Amino acid sequence: MEVISYEPKAVDSHFFPMKEVRIIPICDTHIGAQGADLDRLRKQVLWGVEHDCYFIGVGDYFDVASPSNRRALFAASFYDSVRQMMDEKMYETLKKGLGIFRPSRDRWLGWVTGDHLWVFGNGSTTDTILAEELGGTYMGDGAAETILKFARPKYNAPEGSGSTWATCEVWFHHGKGWGESVAAAVNQLQKIAANFYADCYLIGHQHKKGLGYSPWLRYHLTAKGNIWYESQERPLVACGGYLKGYQQGSVGIEGIPAASYIEKRMLMPTALGGAVIFIRPRINAGRPDVQVQVLM
Repeated sequence: MEVISYEPKAVDSHFFPMKEVRIIPICDTHIGAQGADLDRLRKQVLWGVEHDCYFIGVGDYFDVASPSNRRALFAASFYDSVRQMMDEKMYETLKKGLGIFRPSRDRWLGWVTGDHLWVFGNGSTTDTILAEELGGTYMGDGAAETILKFARPKYNAPEGSGSTWATCEVWFHHGKGWGESVAAAVNQLQKIAANFYADCYLIGHQHKKGLGYSPWLRYHLTAKGNIWYESQERPLVACGGYLKGYQQGSVGIEGIPAASYIEKRMLMPTALGGAVIFIRPRINAGRPDVQVQVLM
């Protein structure tokens, strides 16, 4: 599990008389697939940039080789020209993705890898190149956490000053497995929340948009020795996706009607798009903490 810290720039809240940080998780965009809704993705990215949002990458940015596909491909002995041809084709798709994400450069709080990616001949991958070109730390193919730290506002501490006032822990993983219900992905996060503390949890993979809460009950002693109780609602966020499962008029490379794998397997259609997370540092009963709100 990789953990990093980042001091974001808070901006005026849309809803409250306080500062906030806005985050858009991006996952399961499947750029390169016939059913990828790139117009929706492009609008989501541009809206996020316009509204001073940060982004977190939760995997499966391109519709390319799965783990089993990669094992089969790389076990084969291709001529160098064949490998070069495949790399060049993937570079074309990579450039398309970079063109969509380019406006969000230097606003990424971390990236994890999903199941679908391409490994180029030089050892780089589509995911590591995204992180290198757009900024933000590439955090591997497992669990990750970004700890947001907020400067103490009453001192007007500048960014990078090290005067940490409140923190917000965001835990994220691309996800594994499948389930027919909307709650399936959220259930995976609920198990994680029992063992890893965070203020917000993110998961992708199942292409579902879902939201649940895992309460965290805490008891403290005040400076005078009194017992103080608080309840914190920690959001469990299934971050959605951008791949259309059922389409009219879809055809294969032969030009005849061809369904997506979602339709062929009779999987449930899902609502497209993602979530926006609002994080607001505040004083609660004399103690610094954060309020986390999610809009789907």
